[in-house]
Amino acid sequence: MSVRLDLIKTLIEPAEIVADVGCDHGLIAEYCANSDTFGHVIASDISDKSLQKARDLLGARSNVEFVCCDGMGYECDEAVISGMGGMLICDILRNAVKLPKTVIASAHTDSDKVRKCLIELGYGIDKDVAVIDRNKFYSVIRAKQDGGTKELNDLQLLFGVDCAEPSPALESRLKRLYDVYMQAPSKNAERLEKVIAALRLQGVNVTTFTS
Repeated sequence: MSVRLDLIKTLIEPAEIVADVGCDHGLIAEYCANSDTFGHVIASDISDKSLQKARDLLGARSNVEFVCCDGMGYECDEAVISGMGGMLICDILRNAVKLPKTVIASAHTDSDKVRKCLIELGYGIDKDVAVIDRNKFYSVIRAKQDGGTKELNDLQLLFGVDCAEPSPALESRLKRLYDVYMQAPSKNAERLEKVIAALRLQGVNVTTFTS
């Protein structure tokens, strides 16, 4: 079972229409379809072959609609977009037929770009959780049109809105980044400075950590 997917499920809120965007196997769509807090579930993917996996999993459920399209060529109240790069998530949001009230996003890369995009589109981020899944680091972000943090500093953009809150997963990620950047400290001086600042927010004594 995926730790990241389990976390995503905890952040999905009741909605009349919820979409699992880029659904692949349809695990998020299945979770929503099995709940009585969603009126209608959309499972969508750009690949009909991938969408077939979701059809096989979910079967002919009356509360699920399967849509083969590029991005969000439909309207929904809440969208879960995960399992892809951050730039692609940004493209999907910017080209959506209509932006949903709530977005839950988890990118493989460029989470900072996703945060910036959400803010530019008028969302406020109310949840931003770091998680380790199969030795990889992810951020799971929930953003709403009617609430949350709408102005982010550099550290929040890079490492999460709640980067000052204790997080073992974020601390581990920062320590790994520190080790990587220290292999060429002069070249990575600006990045190192931000990682060290974020480590201090996490309560890490950088001098002790590096000794």
